[in-house]
Amino acid sequence: MSKHNKTTSELEEEIQARLRIAPEACLRIGNFGFIELEDSWGDEATIVNTARISTTNNRLRNAESFSERDRNLLYQLLRDQHGTPFETVYFRFRFVAPIFVLRQWVKHRISSWNEFSMRYRKPISEAYIPDLAARSVDGYAVLDEQAVQEYEELLQGLFAWYERQYEQACARIDADREAGLIPAKSGGRDPYRGRARELLRNVMPVAAYSDVYWTVNFRSLMNFFRLRRKPDAQYEIRQYADAAYLLFSRRLPLLASTMEQVLAEQGN
Repeated sequence: MSKHNKTTSELEEEIQARLRIAPEACLRIGNFGFIELEDSWGDEATIVNTARISTTNNRLRNAESFSERDRNLLYQLLRDQHGTPFETVYFRFRFVAPIFVLRQWVKHRISSWNEFSMRYRKPISEAYIPDLAARSVDGYAVLDEQAVQEYEELLQGLFAWYERQYEQACARIDADREAGLIPAKSGGRDPYRGRARELLRNVMPVAAYSDVYWTVNFRSLMNFFRLRRKPDAQYEIRQYADAAYLLFSRRLPLLASTMEQVLAEQGN
């Protein structure tokens, strides 16, 4: 899209670094989207050990040490909705996604959510641009190329307006501070520039990208997958859910295959 501001350039550099460092844990999505499974705590053995707390002190070390009986127990626990053992395994994702996707995602409330704030930094100067697959229904493009071009130009204009107005506001603040009309900056966050950012962010569209850390236990993550990977889920959040599932399945393949079996039997 438009020329990147410092915030966006730094984010793009970080994304490229993460793709080099941890390629199996990262994926790009759309024109600027990104997701990484940064970390996880616990595994299939954690779930089975938790479930057996009242019956044995023998602890499994990992999924590789599972017997057929252990695998069957994992399946039965998930099938019969014994939820709490599955709350002992956690995942931390980081993702860069359009704000309209975040508004759907944040409804999955049993999780921890930390989002990039435009109160403290300039917005990410990239917005989601739908490709042909995103704007097609049964092979029919609901928006033509001309509409997409105008869509992109409109978004570029908004980002350019923000940069221009923020630059002018900062110049006026600096001039008035030098003239003694407003107090000198005393360290930390400048309340005058901060208020300008707070007001100017109001023009940012829901197509603009934001940046989120999402920490979630497996019980909640399974519900996210069940709802957001369905064929009738909105295309964009389905892309992120499918990507999150792929990264999760690489990390814990036995738990992923067990979940797939249970969901298939339930008709989900």
